[in-house]
Amino acid sequence: MGPNEFDPQRSLQVLHMTVFSQSFSPCGKFLAAGNNYGEIGVFSLSAALGPEATEDSKTPIVTFKAHDGPVYSLLSTDSQLLSAGNGEVRAWNWAELVKKGSKAVWSRKPQYK
Repeated sequence: MGPNEFDPQRSLQVLHMTVFSQSFSPCGKFLAAGNNYGEIGVFSLSAALGPEATEDSKTPIVTFKAHDGPVYSLLSTDSQLLSAGNGEVRAWNWAELVKKGSKAVWSRKPQYK
């Protein structure tokens, strides 16, 4: 399906999407937002908020599936974006995320007693 083709399933998903968490990158140039579908979207703030902003520039520069359930929390460190969802914590390197990479560098599932 091309970028301009209508996708009814995705349209319904967007209609019912809830952002549960957000975090700024350490450099302040990007904003990550986690939703109820387990996705994280990374936005370029200068593109989205600049005087030349268009509807296309207000969309995420990268979106990826982070968890099987909702992304309940996001936290930025000096080099990583951490996300929590479905009982698991995962981390991504900011440098890779903004280059459109989305492979987690580590993942932990805490054991509770």
